[in-house]
Amino acid sequence: MTEDKFELYERISKENMEFKKLFDEHIRFEQDLEALYSLKYFPPEVETKIKEIKRRKLLGKDRMEQIIAAYH
Repeated sequence: MTEDKFELYERISKENMEFKKLFDEHIRFEQDLEALYSLKYFPPEVETKIKEIKRRKLLGKDRMEQIIAAYH
């Protein structure tokens, strides 16, 4: 993420609680994925968890982009 984009996200987070929640979730999902990817072996339940996190992360990102578009 570029510094400009991060600053925009921070500014909108201060004004929009939904965006702040989505932004915080996005960061948490990224950390969860990093932890799961560090495993040497992915049992089926971990693969399912990875797919679910990616899906939720994408849905949140899409909503964040809608909110950003409304600010322009």
